[in-house]
Amino acid sequence: MILNSEKIANLRVAGEKLVAVLEKIKAEIKSGTNLQDIARLAENEIKRHGGLPSFQGYQGYPSSICLSVNDQIVHCPPSDTTLRDGDVISVDLGLYYKGVHADAAFTWPVGQISPNAKRLLAGTYAALLAGTSQVKPGAKVNDISSAIEKMLKAKGLTIFRQFVGHGVGAQLHEEPMIPNFSTPGRTAKLVPGMAIALEPIAGLGEEEVITEADDWSTRSADGKPAAHFEHTVLVTDTGYEVITPLGTLIGSPKS
Repeated sequence: MILNSEKIANLRVAGEKLVAVLEKIKAEIKSGTNLQDIARLAENEIKRHGGLPSFQGYQGYPSSICLSVNDQIVHCPPSDTTLRDGDVISVDLGLYYKGVHADAAFTWPVGQISPNAKRLLAGTYAALLAGTSQVKPGAKVNDISSAIEKMLKAKGLTIFRQFVGHGVGAQLHEEPMIPNFSTPGRTAKLVPGMAIALEPIAGLGEEEVITEADDWSTRSADGKPAAHFEHTVLVTDTGYEVITPLGTLIGSPKS
């Protein structure tokens, strides 16, 4: 969907609100914090900012947020888990405001994490930036996908191929789908006014994924950790605008 000027203005506000909520959540990511407390905080903060949680009830999803810890990959409803030093947690959240959705995710360390986990976080974030650098009018979806894949491979990371980026805006998930690996047949071109969510999701081990009994939560079959970084990007007349910038939120993850 191509957004008009009013929808674009609302998307920018939605993005600002979502980043503010993520800042609040980041401050609570520490050893001893329970995931249920983070979930309550997310829902309360979204509503306090005048938005609605995009994920709540989406295709039956039972929460306002996805919280995936260690070997969990994505789409995980918050469990009654308490964070411990050495964990990594992926926070995935969407906010609906005045007819549009903004979508973002980041993975954060709990205390001191292993060198390999640091490499995972830094490499996945670098892939997000690499993909974003390809966004401009006339670019093809595969330009983005190829840049993400190249960076993930350069960092020695696993690509979980069933999880992809997507268009976003009036709907939480829209065309085009944006894989994190090269698909030469993906010839859809970007045009100004299009909003897309880029989201490399990567791991340290094998590609095999297990879906848990709740039919939502996914984890790596080999038990190795995963990372997930996502931001909403608007295609402009000359390039792109990041609607949910993570830079000030997370800095530059160090490998």
